[in-house]
Amino acid sequence: MIFAWKRKISVHGVRMWKWFWLILLCGASAEKMPDIEKMLLPHVKPASAEYFLAEPTGIKMAITAKSPKAQEHVLRGLNLIHGGWDYRAYQHFIAALKSDPDCLMAHFGVVFSLLDGDSEYNEPRAVAIERALALIKAGAGTPLERGYLFGLMQLLEEGPQAAAAAFEKVAQSFPNDAQLPLFEVYFRRSGFDEQGRPLPDQEVAQEKLAALMKKSPNSPMLIHAWLMIRAENRDVTGDLPMARKLCEMVPDYPPYCHLLGHYEWRSGNYHLAHLAFSRCVILYRNWMKECGVELVDCPEWIRAEMYRAAAVACSGDDESALAMAKALCKMKIPQERYKSAGARILWWEANTMEMRILMRRRGPDDLKMALASLPSKEFVKTLTPYSRVAFYYQGLAMLLESQIALEEKNWERAKELTQAMTMHLPLMQKVRDDVSRMGELAHFIRAYSFLDVATLQLKGDLAMAGPESQRGVAYNWYSGANERQMYASRMMPPVSLTPTELALGRYFESKNDARRALEVYQEGLSRWPKDLTLLSAIAALQTKAGDEKAAEQTRATMQEVRSEN
Repeated sequence: MIFAWKRKISVHGVRMWKWFWLILLCGASAEKMPDIEKMLLPHVKPASAEYFLAEPTGIKMAITAKSPKAQEHVLRGLNLIHGGWDYRAYQHFIAALKSDPDCLMAHFGVVFSLLDGDSEYNEPRAVAIERALALIKAGAGTPLERGYLFGLMQLLEEGPQAAAAAFEKVAQSFPNDAQLPLFEVYFRRSGFDEQGRPLPDQEVAQEKLAALMKKSPNSPMLIHAWLMIRAENRDVTGDLPMARKLCEMVPDYPPYCHLLGHYEWRSGNYHLAHLAFSRCVILYRNWMKECGVELVDCPEWIRAEMYRAAAVACSGDDESALAMAKALCKMKIPQERYKSAGARILWWEANTMEMRILMRRRGPDDLKMALASLPSKEFVKTLTPYSRVAFYYQGLAMLLESQIALEEKNWERAKELTQAMTMHLPLMQKVRDDVSRMGELAHFIRAYSFLDVATLQLKGDLAMAGPESQRGVAYNWYSGANERQMYASRMMPPVSLTPTELALGRYFESKNDARRALEVYQEGLSRWPKDLTLLSAIAALQTKAGDEKAAEQTRATMQEVRSEN
């Protein structure tokens, strides 16, 4: 997913500015290139000419290739990149290479579609880079196509901001090209601050994209780009109508359905999110069946099914959500595919989904059930050569055991485990380089952030369990956790499905400060719209204050959320 891509990939230690004139100007001689077969993942079938699903369109570009077939596959691959489906794009690029092994833009596409960093992609991506540079030295491609490679090499060596500057520079020479400004926007965007205000580069990216959309307001490609660069904004409700419009324009394209589900979920429309993700799951399933693709090669399906379970849980139907999560955990990955993107998302995300739902529900014995749901030690040992997810599972086990000890009022045990959690986090940081090399960095960041916030909350819980004179420090731990909590990212639900505002609000309730507690819960609703746990806490406060009319309205909202199941 180029919209979420942040890391750099070293290319033989080369400083890419040295390639500027090489890329824009034709070289004099060719080098011996690695065999094209090394660019092809053995389990991936080249795309056929048939359209099994709706595909995005909008990119029209003259492609230098030896056959119309290669040109068509490259264009379809480029459109799929802008449509957020990298695997399908890769299939088209390798189909183009089968027809024309020297097509420069097909090499560009292979590298771009394999940017996500999974270790399975390392060799084909490196071979594609090496072959592309050799082709440029031999004079392949037009100046525009070599300009694309210039931006790509800047991305790999210097990072997103350098890539944005490179694509902007090339666009000055080719002002009519539709893709160059989009690539600049993708890599210039920088996110939002805690108040939801765009950071400086994000603001520039949005302004540039808005100018493009003013010229082509009904372009699905531009609408998708806008929604993707704003998907992690604190408040997404203003863009929700645009997400719905996109799926009305192209209703049968699964990445667009997933994007709509994300926006519906972030807006508190859990039933509508469930419907969007259900549609997405069906479309991916049909495509996999038609094209003979295994689940491990469709991490997008796993991501959508996880989000679907989260939507159902947040609407109050825990049993159905748990059934979905348990089904995900039963998926088996052949050991020869342990380096795949599907394996990564299954280990780091799907295998913890049941636990996350149980932690949100927090009924009798739910914490013990959550602990039992974690993968066995025997299974985790088999992953050691391929993954560092064991560190995450260890942290989760300590977290759950700490919470169980607190429930059982075993204060000393809870204190020991919380201290162990505090010491475990630096150990996780020590494997960060391994995680990056293995292509797991994005999952690691989500996991680490969750454990970091959970540790702060545990310290707050311990303080609240102590003497009255020491409970004031709990505020610092709870407010720290509240400031650091993460929301939905990388088109996945947040790791924690429980708002941190709950613990902070309960702290104020313990101080008999109902006004401040209510403010905290309502602030939580601005981040977690229609969240049932927050609404329940608000209704209880309103009843306690004697405001039964307000409590009835709050309970009516809760019933509305539940009745949609």
